[in-house]
Amino acid sequence: MVKRFMSIYPMALNRVSSAFLLFLLSGWVSAQSPVDQVLQQAVDDTRLSSINEQLSYYHSNSFKSPALRELELRVRGKNLDSSPDNYALRLGILNPKERTANNAFNEAKKSYLLKNKDYLLNEILSEKYKGLINNYDLVTTLSLLLDEKKQMKAFELAQKGVFALNDWIKLDQTLLELELKQADFESLIHAKNSELLIDDSLFLNVDWDEFELVDLAEIKNTITPLNYKSFFLEVDLASEKLNLDRLKLNIDYAESWNIGFVQAGYDIDGGVGLKNQMDYRIGITIPLFNEDKPKLKREELSLIGTANELRHLEEMNALIDLQRMKQFNDLVLRYEMLQQKKQELSDLAAGGVDDIDGFLALSKYMTLVKKSLHKTYVKTLLLYIEILEKKGILATQPYLNYLSKELNSFTFN
Repeated sequence: MVKRFMSIYPMALNRVSSAFLLFLLSGWVSAQSPVDQVLQQAVDDTRLSSINEQLSYYHSNSFKSPALRELELRVRGKNLDSSPDNYALRLGILNPKERTANNAFNEAKKSYLLKNKDYLLNEILSEKYKGLINNYDLVTTLSLLLDEKKQMKAFELAQKGVFALNDWIKLDQTLLELELKQADFESLIHAKNSELLIDDSLFLNVDWDEFELVDLAEIKNTITPLNYKSFFLEVDLASEKLNLDRLKLNIDYAESWNIGFVQAGYDIDGGVGLKNQMDYRIGITIPLFNEDKPKLKREELSLIGTANELRHLEEMNALIDLQRMKQFNDLVLRYEMLQQKKQELSDLAAGGVDDIDGFLALSKYMTLVKKSLHKTYVKTLLLYIEILEKKGILATQPYLNYLSKELNSFTFN
């Protein structure tokens, strides 16, 4: 009996271990934060539908060119009253350059669609991030307002309700103003969520006190390596489009030259025997003249202009990128300065303030510093997301939640 139990025990243990592992994995999958859920909405955006349909069409259809341009059956009679006495089958040969150019264009078109999809997803994710940051800004600003009101109430209780009339008016007026601001902010939060076309219920599930936001050190680590990359998604997509237009022009050039034909004929009156009745013809087009030449030259001229615009776009992106990085460094310095000032005022408040004027002045100063610190952090987050968007990082796999402290990964359903 003991031996039987010992033989069964490892099997049972394995089953328990497997079940426990499955439980952990299922918990990890379902542990997507509300912030992740907002980001996951990006894949359902209707702007991606058209590209997805085109890509699906590419996968299910062939775009290879045929070897022949046309198949033509010719019948000839000597006059209107006679029966046909000559039959011919003419095969128009496709210019091999057209076949090659068409295949190259189709591969480039598929690549462009994939890149355009990444571009749109990157843009949509940026919108979701900015919506989240906007929601965080409003909720935190409201929280700072509530903290200020709480401090006022605490001071009022500490004084045991013994105030001169002027002091009571100052304190009560301040509390009333905070109450009105609170009501305005609660309405604004709902209005902004609706304006961003993001489901309010998702935002209501986000607890910004529980969600660990990325800190400045992690932001620096993420964007500093990008200083050495001159890649910009907008420029890359425009470059891909220019290449696509050039390949299309190659097709137009190849289509403008019909290289010729091969024809097999059967003439009833050709004589005795099938050999005497069969004939062939071969036609070769000599490309001395091309009626499409003016149109093709205009397309070439247009491409030259587009190439110059692309170079200008790249230069402007590089310049703006430098400005963004300077702005980021300035915001970091401001944030550090405000943090230091906040600590100084906290130390001052710890000593205690008894009179109403001193309390209100210090409270106002502390609120100003806290709001400025918060606004600076929000501006830093927005700039951080903007930099990642312009570099095309947001839609790069694996998908990362760039607002989370550990840059946690997430998946699209």
